[in-house]
Amino acid sequence: MDAQQLLQELENLAARLDIAVRYDDGDFKGGMCRIKSDRIIIINKKLTNEGKIAVLARELGTLDLSTIYILPKLRERIYKEAIASEGKTTV
Repeated sequence: MDAQQLLQELENLAARLDIAVRYDDGDFKGGMCRIKSDRIIIINKKLTNEGKIAVLARELGTLDLSTIYILPKLRERIYKEAIASEGKTTV
């Protein structure tokens, strides 16, 4: 699975979880927030696909995904990013 496919699969997973993904300019990498009752992952659109994947996977990794079928490659990447981000704060 190439980076573009992986990014698309992560975006699809977010949609299945009713989480909007938005790309915007700014001095940030990205993260998840709530606006009223909506969950949104905002990602800096200037990041490379790998950077976008890292942000999406990291944020999705904060959720309980144990009851959802996720492609093994996708679950592996989410797990990898969750482990890598333990103890780090990024905005």
